[in-house]
Amino acid sequence: MSGIDKIIQEIETNTAQSCDSVLAQARQKADAIIADAQKQADQIVADGKDRTAAHVADIKKRGDSAAELEEKRVMLVTKQQIINTMLQEGLATAKSLPKDEYFALIKSMVAKYSMEDDGVIFFGEKDNHRLPVDFLSELNQAAKGGIVLSSKPAPIDAGFILKYGGIEQNCSFDAIFAGEAEELCDKAGRLLF
Repeated sequence: MSGIDKIIQEIETNTAQSCDSVLAQARQKADAIIADAQKQADQIVADGKDRTAAHVADIKKRGDSAAELEEKRVMLVTKQQIINTMLQEGLATAKSLPKDEYFALIKSMVAKYSMEDDGVIFFGEKDNHRLPVDFLSELNQAAKGGIVLSSKPAPIDAGFILKYGGIEQNCSFDAIFAGEAEELCDKAGRLLF
């Protein structure tokens, strides 16, 4: 081999070694970049999982809260329905009491709601036809003042209306139940729940 061939071979060998060295360094840098990118990707995935877990926990917490609120609302509506049903049944029971119990209740109501003045008592048409004998005298004994029976029926189906001059006191069962509804609901609620 001639000198030029030796030089060319040496240049080729040096170039190959230099290329191999540059290529090895490039591979090292590429591996380091890939490892760093993988590390960053793993961190992004981990952060994403944490954010997703936090987001899922937040959604679950809000869902649980909404479900609890809906459960309370449904329970309240159910309780109100039960209480209203009980009140309606109580009103129906009061209206359908046997005659002697019904008029005993009327008598006690007159004692409670009457005034010390003389007044007029109005019954519904149904009650006017079934008043017990001497019931007016019993009412006058129970009342705080004198009471006379009106011949004109009141537009009610149970109970009575007391009239003192220009003042009317509606003691129909419907009016009393409506007027006492809140208190009755509270009492029924305490008994039931």
